[in-house]
Amino acid sequence: MTGKESFRRRLFIYYFSIFILFTVVIMAFQYNREEKIRIDALNTRMNDMAGLVNNYISVNSLAETGNYILIDSLFNLIPVPDLRITIIAIDGSVMYDSSVEGWDKMENHLQRPEVGKSLFSPFGTAVRRSASTGKDNYYFSRYFNTYYVRLAEEYNINIEGVLRREKIFLVFIAVVFVAIWALLVLVTRRMGESITMLRDFAARVRRGEGNDPAIIFPRNEIGETGKEIVRIYGNLVKNTAELTLQKEKLFRHLHVLNEGVAFFSPERKVTLSNNHFLVFLNAITGEHTIEAEGFIDHPLFAGVRTFLDRHQGPSTRQGEIPSTEFQIEKSGKFFGVKCILFNDGSFEIVLTDITRTEQTKAMRQQMTSNIAHELKTPIASVRGYLETLMVNRELDDEKKHYFLEKALAQSIRLTELINDIVTLNKLDETGSSFPFEAVDVVSVIREVRDNLITAINKKGISIDIAIEAGLTVTANRSLVVSVFQNLIENAVTYAGDNVTVTIHNLPGETGFHLFSFADNGVGIPEEHQPRIFERFYRVDDGRSRKSGGTGLGLAIIKNAILLHKGEISVRTRTGGGTEFIFSLPA
Repeated sequence: MTGKESFRRRLFIYYFSIFILFTVVIMAFQYNREEKIRIDALNTRMNDMAGLVNNYISVNSLAETGNYILIDSLFNLIPVPDLRITIIAIDGSVMYDSSVEGWDKMENHLQRPEVGKSLFSPFGTAVRRSASTGKDNYYFSRYFNTYYVRLAEEYNINIEGVLRREKIFLVFIAVVFVAIWALLVLVTRRMGESITMLRDFAARVRRGEGNDPAIIFPRNEIGETGKEIVRIYGNLVKNTAELTLQKEKLFRHLHVLNEGVAFFSPERKVTLSNNHFLVFLNAITGEHTIEAEGFIDHPLFAGVRTFLDRHQGPSTRQGEIPSTEFQIEKSGKFFGVKCILFNDGSFEIVLTDITRTEQTKAMRQQMTSNIAHELKTPIASVRGYLETLMVNRELDDEKKHYFLEKALAQSIRLTELINDIVTLNKLDETGSSFPFEAVDVVSVIREVRDNLITAINKKGISIDIAIEAGLTVTANRSLVVSVFQNLIENAVTYAGDNVTVTIHNLPGETGFHLFSFADNGVGIPEEHQPRIFERFYRVDDGRSRKSGGTGLGLAIIKNAILLHKGEISVRTRTGGGTEFIFSLPA
């Protein structure tokens, strides 16, 4: 409250001071003007009386006779009882004085101020104490060719009355002063309220308290301005909230991206970045202390620096968004680098881990090469057998049957190879389209065992299923069948004769079932174990081809398990043989 009153008081004093200054100037001007008017009126009266005296002297030839005593008769015509008339010769000697009897003995009056002035002006005036009478007089002197007529009137209440200014002006000024004072109080109070409300509003905004709806601005220009400012502030708050929301969305989006993203100012200072940007930056440079702002100077990012030096600046055209892309390979990992330059000189850097993409690309290239190589053998064999039959038409039935069996075996191998390739492609490209359901593991193993029973019995293999009845996994049934079928087929094909396969479940982590598939056969050499899940990889290429394997069985197993978010590993059993340990979701 004190602050408000202080502001109003200062505002009132400011306007009141201006009014006082204006009033003083007006009063001074009016007083000087009125004084001049009244003095001019007094001089006019005195000038008329001096002219009357001169006419009297001329009519009565007093200048020739020197009988100036006759001037005393004029006092009967002039209604000024205390008027003093003095006739002064051109040399300054006094020829007549109505107030002094021995005027001929009076001192020379040529040096009197009023006399000296009248010689060079229409008349001369002065207010001073008379040396002859000892009284204060108002002197008026006028020069008439051969003499001066000087009139003097005692400076008393009458003269002061003539020169006194009218009091009505002071009364008028006083009334106006009071009225203006009251008006200033009202105006400054209303203006002070408006400005104080604006000040309080600004203070609340500065403190983050926002606008007080209870504040109602007065209906004046400042009040309307205040209302408009409040409306603008409301829109600003609304827009700021929307921008904050969008900024928060952007932050969250950046932090869930798999790419590293950073925005830079035209001065190449970081304005916004996510965690992945520094992680990828450290992985690329191998330096854990590198800052986001200094990465441009690193040799690996010379392409970004060259691009910015060439395009950053006023030469960037409106609507044009220059960009550059390149790849960086570091320690077997691949990263894509993209720089986008904006019109204001700021730019964005996007770092993308494309290792998997590059590896997939390389793997596809290798797989294409392997497929062509793998398809070439059975196709060439089928073609050779058929050409033999066509060229040697006279072969006996036994030979023909032999070649046809060989051709059929190679075509079956070709079909299996194509089916395995199709399965792998489905796992790679449309893995999410496989429907999941509750799958009884024991029933799947028994189904696979029954399908392969001929080959199993032929090799003298026994399968021990030590999984509790009713155990289910949440998976795609056809893929689970494929997992166990490929594992059993591998055991039949490579483990040897008269081996025992044991399948049982192990204690696993929450949400998954852990399984062990083990045999006591010849096993897999440890130096080959890290690569056996690669596509077309064979421990013994000749033996594998002879046995008819496609080289894709273990790759299908691994991809199927990974599709279910599980894991698989291989190890050599104590005492010989191979054990696969894998998990499937419960």
